Amino acid sequence: MTDTGLMMRVKSGDKRAFKSIVETHQHRVINVAYRMLGNREDAEEVAQETFLRLYLSAKSYQPKAGLFTYLYTIATRLALNRLRKRKRLRWFSLDQLQEDGDEGPGQEFPGDPADQPDRSSEQAEREAMIRRALDTLPAAQKTAVILSRYEGLSYKQIAEVMETSVSAVESKLHRAKQTLRKKLSDYFEEF
Repeated sequence: MTDTGLMMRVKSGDKRAFKSIVETHQHRVINVAYRMLGNREDAEEVAQETFLRLYLSAKSYQPKAGLFTYLYTIATRLALNRLRKRKRLRWFSLDQLQEDGDEGPGQEFPGDPADQPDRSSEQAEREAMIRRALDTLPAAQKTAVILSRYEGLSYKQIAEVMETSVSAVESKLHRAKQTLRKKLSDYFEEF
């Protein structure tokens, strides 16, 4: 059954259809939140809140865009809000320490540790550099890069998630690539 069909069943109160949606999309929602936030616990919380909001809004759901676009929109907004909140907290707390459960920079959220191949220290170092460079981008550029490069969304899908035009997405990605190219030029011949 299609996502739209499942959502129409959720709209009529079918909890199994909702469970199917969560099982189908939770890994991708957690991954996009993790890539934006760099913190496993925060990514899981954003994913939970994303699906809670989906469930609570099921009665008013209108299949205008694809369901995954709708989920990415919710997850992206929640992650950006959490990033803004973090920045405000850092402003007030100069000696904020990294939380114990944070994953290192550049790591993907693992579905099952047994599924993750061992990473070489060189690859981990490269990913950490890319993660640090991504973290310096403005939120909109970072979001566009994550959705394009890591999630494989088209420019049109990114525009729907970010509620902007395709040309604005192209511009954000172009500026982000220029910035990343400058920041990473010492480490990589071509980014």
